[in-house]
Amino acid sequence: MKVARRVRLLRRFFERGLSLEVGADSSTLLVAFGGLAQEPGMPPFEFFAATGDLPVKRLFVRDPRRAWYHRGMLGHGRSLVTLAKSLEQLIGRYEPHRVVMAGSSMGGYGALVFGTLLGADTVVCFSPQTVLDLDILAEMNDHHWDRRLGELTAAGQLDRDWVDLRRALPSALRAGTRYEIYFDDRHRADRLHAERLREIEGVRLYRFGRGAHHLARSLRDSGALARILSRAIDPTAEHVAPMRSDAGPSPLPPP
Repeated sequence: MKVARRVRLLRRFFERGLSLEVGADSSTLLVAFGGLAQEPGMPPFEFFAATGDLPVKRLFVRDPRRAWYHRGMLGHGRSLVTLAKSLEQLIGRYEPHRVVMAGSSMGGYGALVFGTLLGADTVVCFSPQTVLDLDILAEMNDHHWDRRLGELTAAGQLDRDWVDLRRALPSALRAGTRYEIYFDDRHRADRLHAERLREIEGVRLYRFGRGAHHLARSLRDSGALARILSRAIDPTAEHVAPMRSDAGPSPLPPP
């Protein structure tokens, strides 16, 4: 095999951003978005594992280019918007009646963006970033992503329409999409990211007193993650005990 061909094949393997599991006889699709490699979030397959007993179709989306999905994906466009159109076409092939999108950290950002653009029924995200503008992040004293966001900003690779979700979501929101944002109230940066969206239609904030930026893992370990995702996938299922949220009581189990 020629070296150039081998390089192309390796690139395709490492940059593959989509994985489908559509064998289940279900009209519901769970889409899980990945975060930055090695960040303290939740690997998308963990969301699948948490719903392993539920007969739903599953789509795993990750961003090998570590750009909050703004640089698109190999074979699916070179920008956030073209990637959204490609995902919409892919999802449309299976004609799901219900679409749930989930993610943690950068994956939570992805779930919020694509859940809005594609009109998901429910978006479930944990400790998401809601703004990528370095000046706003500096005002929040959130410098965790400065290096990578600085590189993307300097290269002009961020879509300015989508760097601030407080501004972007209302103008693109489709009626009926519900957002559930879970975060550790003691983790200042995550709290500020979440609270920026509290006035947007359909958004409900769920505050915890533990978990830090690893909240999704903490919920997984306690068994609450499976219950949260199960309720999003099947809102008609019976659940017990409310969980604290800014929008008042919600029929979610305690963590």
